Amino acid sequence: MQQRELVKQSPIRSSYLSYSAHYGRVYALESTLELDYLNLIRFEKTADSVESQPFSIQFQLGGRPRRYTPDFLVHERGVEYVDEVKTRSAANKPEFRLKAEELTRFFRNRGQIFRVLTEDDIRPGHRAQNLRFLTPVLDLPSPIDEFETLLNATDRRSGSMTEFRGLLDDLTIDHSFIRRAVAHHLLQCDLTKPWSQLDLTW
Repeated sequence: MQQRELVKQSPIRSSYLSYSAHYGRVYALESTLELDYLNLIRFEKTADSVESQPFSIQFQLGGRPRRYTPDFLVHERGVEYVDEVKTRSAANKPEFRLKAEELTRFFRNRGQIFRVLTEDDIRPGHRAQNLRFLTPVLDLPSPIDEFETLLNATDRRSGSMTEFRGLLDDLTIDHSFIRRAVAHHLLQCDLTKPWSQLDLTW
């Protein structure tokens, strides 16, 4: 099936292109919510592959033929997820809920799982803001050397953001290490909290 050509659908919608070296492709996106969804996928790196607007299908809704193009197709651990990214208000409209029920059945018959993801799934707390901050360094090399210096210099394995910055100062490691280390999962934290209030473990 042919991939849909990306077009602006209204004067208030924006189109974006985002590249991931990890997945080796450029993604066409139609909203900041889709961009935040992709940032999450790129950060987690649990998917084997991700495609934006991968195909179009025809299905029946209320006895009438309809065409549908998913926002994303995600392959993860042998499962195919067909993902629709929608605002909460749009996802809760009765007409869309009927459409989603029919698409759930349609894709189940193809051995795929249809999912609708809203800002509740994509933007809890401060996670989306933090992931936007991390996105520019996701494709940079992992800071393994600096991380090993940290491990060899201290027995501590946790601390607040303020404490961790002080530790880096003692080791003459630049604070940019934090951003790169979180992006590459060398430092673990709850990204739903504000960046300055993160508690870090390593």
